[in-house]
Amino acid sequence: MAAGITAQDSVSKRFAARDSDSEGRKRKRRVGGNSAEATKNSSKTKKEKDLELLVFGGDDDEIMDSMFDKMQEAAPSATKNISPNAETDSDEDSESAAEADSGSESENTDKDGGDGSDKEEVGGGDFGDSLFFVDTEKSGVDGMDSDSESEASESDEDLSSSGSEDEDSNGKAAWVDDDMQQATIELKSQSRTRKLRKTHEDNEVSGDVYEQRLRQQFQKVNPVPKWAAEAESKAWGDDESDMDDDRIGSDMLKTTESLISKSTKMLEPTKIDVVQLHNGNKAAPSQSAVLNVEFHPTSSVLLTAGLDKTLRLFEVDGKDNQKIQSIFFKDLPITTAHFIRGGKEVVASGRRNWYYSVDVEKGSVARIPGIPGHKTIKSLEHMHCNPNSDRIAFMDNGGQIHMVSSTTKQFIGTLSMNGPVRDVSFTSDGNYLWSTGLDNDVYQWDLRQNRCLSRWNDPAVFRPSCLEISPDASYYASGDVSGTVNIYDTKSMKTKKNSDHGEFYSVKPFKMVDNLTTSIQGMRFNKTSEILGIYSQKKTNQIKLVHLPTGSVFANWPYLNSKMGYIQCMDFSPNSGFMAVGNDSGKALLFRLSHYQNY
Repeated sequence: MAAGITAQDSVSKRFAARDSDSEGRKRKRRVGGNSAEATKNSSKTKKEKDLELLVFGGDDDEIMDSMFDKMQEAAPSATKNISPNAETDSDEDSESAAEADSGSESENTDKDGGDGSDKEEVGGGDFGDSLFFVDTEKSGVDGMDSDSESEASESDEDLSSSGSEDEDSNGKAAWVDDDMQQATIELKSQSRTRKLRKTHEDNEVSGDVYEQRLRQQFQKVNPVPKWAAEAESKAWGDDESDMDDDRIGSDMLKTTESLISKSTKMLEPTKIDVVQLHNGNKAAPSQSAVLNVEFHPTSSVLLTAGLDKTLRLFEVDGKDNQKIQSIFFKDLPITTAHFIRGGKEVVASGRRNWYYSVDVEKGSVARIPGIPGHKTIKSLEHMHCNPNSDRIAFMDNGGQIHMVSSTTKQFIGTLSMNGPVRDVSFTSDGNYLWSTGLDNDVYQWDLRQNRCLSRWNDPAVFRPSCLEISPDASYYASGDVSGTVNIYDTKSMKTKKNSDHGEFYSVKPFKMVDNLTTSIQGMRFNKTSEILGIYSQKKTNQIKLVHLPTGSVFANWPYLNSKMGYIQCMDFSPNSGFMAVGNDSGKALLFRLSHYQNY
């Protein structure tokens, strides 16, 4: 019992001693703080006082001084190495710590000269007059910063190395097939590889050259569509200067080659680049000879018709050429079909005294019972139209051309020639009609007045079979049964004589094309009046392309091994990018003219 009391008394004495020591320290701080306060208040400006009020939330000097005391006590403790084995719960350590604190405070008071100021030099800076304490000594945080710096430098090195790898990947391929480079391919061994030859003698090439030519061939057959190029240009917007060069399509900023249409270059007079694509009617071949092919004047649509009584429309893309629509006429084997009214309507005729009208937009079909007032005409197979004209021309067996309205299908009038009519051709604007007959006379008709403007004789033609006018009306061509095509320059027709039919011209052809040896079946100018296509159906592969204005025939097409069959018809697309040829096998052969960029 006595031992327990003694231990309790000892603990009580210890707490009493600690309380007395703490009271003594507080008393000393108050004494020294009064003098320090006077010094601080004397040196403080209005801005410092306002800042103290903002930071500490009040104007109580005692609260502010206590905050400074805490900061002063915390400053030296940051530099001390605290042992992890220290026991803060032991009473002896508490007493020694209290004695050390009292001793350090007395020493600091003596060093300051006993003026009661609480200034203390920490890290070489005067802390007493400062509002905030800044730790300038190195600690474990610096070590962490050095580690982060090393990690950052390593990450930068990784980024730089990855950037260099990307740069290398842009300059050369990431992986190269050694076997492909060592391989040798014979281009003449297969028909599909013969088109990759640069010259006729070119045969063996290495693997990498073979791959490069395959890519070039693919780009020729499948060029970038116009809508894709426009979408890419719109995606750049107005901030092109801020875009990355690594972005797809950045080559547009390095050259203007892609912005220049190939059609602006001069077409070579001796060679033409023609690539054969999938057949235009691949999705639905004709069951008979394709007697008529025609491109839509504004859309990428191809029309085919033949004796199988079916009219077909295809979407032209050079790959699939999907079928859009097919119409079967049970009582009309089709020999002629054309777009009229700007491509909104299609008319089809044959060896019958009636014909059909198809509304492309609505899909409706109407049967037209011949020409009003001319029931004696037994066949309407020789029909000619123009998408921009409001007239339809039907040729009679004699020298008469019957004109019918393309809108109402009513009879308008008849144009009469002196001899049997062989062929007619509309001008591109649809206001004029040219015709030729067996008497070698050529007539020019004004459809707005239904009268003959001029007539001239062509002695160079032997029994003309067809006639064609260029879209710009600067050339016209006449073919005969001997296989000769005469090409005329309308600007050189200057000699005039009076005649009953108006102005009479005496002209001579500036070029006679005799590459074909059989009767000329038909001719067709492209839309730019740079190419004239002529063909005959008497022999296989009887088709030629003529360059204008030189009048020279392209010698490299058709190719030697081409199997085009018996040509029945041909046509060029609105921008001359495609050419369609119909043959006796029910195929609409489709070709890409690489010189022209657009459809």
